[in-house]
Amino acid sequence: MTNSSNATVDENTIFSIGSTTKVFTTILLADMVDKGLVKLDDPIEKYLPSYVVVPQYKDHEITIEDLATHRSGLPEFPGNYCPSFDPAKTAVVDSVQYRKDLMNCTKNYTFDQFYQALSNFTLSREPGSKVEYSTFGIGLLGHILALKSNMSSFDKLLEHNILNVLGMNDTSFGLSDSQKSRLAVGHFNGQELPTLNFSSSIAPGGGLHSTVSDMLKFLSANMGLIKTTLDDAMQESHLIRHGSDQQLPNNLQASASGNNNHIGLYVGLGWFITTNFGHEIIWHNGATVGGYNAYMAFNPITERGIVILCSTDLADINLTRISFDQTDNLSSLIWGLLNQ
Repeated sequence: MTNSSNATVDENTIFSIGSTTKVFTTILLADMVDKGLVKLDDPIEKYLPSYVVVPQYKDHEITIEDLATHRSGLPEFPGNYCPSFDPAKTAVVDSVQYRKDLMNCTKNYTFDQFYQALSNFTLSREPGSKVEYSTFGIGLLGHILALKSNMSSFDKLLEHNILNVLGMNDTSFGLSDSQKSRLAVGHFNGQELPTLNFSSSIAPGGGLHSTVSDMLKFLSANMGLIKTTLDDAMQESHLIRHGSDQQLPNNLQASASGNNNHIGLYVGLGWFITTNFGHEIIWHNGATVGGYNAYMAFNPITERGIVILCSTDLADINLTRISFDQTDNLSSLIWGLLNQ
C-alpha cells in the first residue's frame, strides 16, 4: 500500500472516496426532509446566519434543492479557496508539489472564509436554470444540515443518521490509528502523496474515507437489499429531477440529448443517472488531489452494484467516464456487469 509496506489490499483497506461523499450528504438531506426538518424549495438564506449575504439573480433565490442538484449557479470551489488554486486543474495537474501545496492550504480554510466567498459571489444566471457541478454548493448544503440539526458538527450528524444506521464503522472524515495502518496511500505519477484533510466547510463535498466493505453496505441499502430506516430517503435521492447538458466532475462534458451513443444523463439528489436503451445506472465518482479515484454505481432493476476504489490519480486510471462513455473496454465491462 506504500513503497515501504507490503500489506495486502483487501475489503478493509482505507481509501479516500472523494466526491462520492456528496451522495451521503444528499441522502442525509432527503432523510431530514422526510422528518420535516428541511424543505427542498426553501431558500438557503432561511438557514444561514443573518449576517451572511446570499447572492440572488434578479430576485431569484438559491434553494436547498438547487444545492443538492448542482443548479445553484455557484462555482465548483469558492473563489477564495486557496491563493494558488486553479479550478480548471482540479483533476489533472502534472505537479506533485502543486498538490502538496494545495493540500496544506485546504485544511486551513475557515467557515468565515467560506461565508465570505458566498457573500462575494455574483450569480451570472437564475438559480435552477442549469446544472453545473459544485463542490462549493454541496459543502454549503452539508453546513446548513448541520446548523439545522442538534449535532455539534456535520461529522457527528452523518455518523448518527447514516453511518451508524448502516454499520459503516470504517467510514469517516478523520482517521483513527487503526485506519491509518490500513490506509492505501494516494499516488500521482507513481509518487506517494500526503493524506489530504479537507476543511470542515468543504468536507461534505469530498472528505470521506471508506472501505470496499463499507461501500458495498451503502450500495446494498440503496438497492433495497438491506432494509433500514433510510429506505425512503435513499429512494427519493434516486429520482430523476433534471436533465443535464452539464459539465461533469473533472471538467468532462456530457449531454442528455441522446446524441452521445443514445446515452441520457440526468441528476437526482446528489446522484447522477445514466440511461441507455432502457437501462438505468445510478452512480457517482470521486477524485482528489491526494491521488485517489473512486466510482460506485448500481442498476436498480438487476440489483447489481459495483464499487471501485483506487489509490492513484485520474491520470493513471480514469473511472469518471464509465457511466456515460461505453467506447472503452473498462466502461463496456462495467455496463455489461451491471445490466446482466
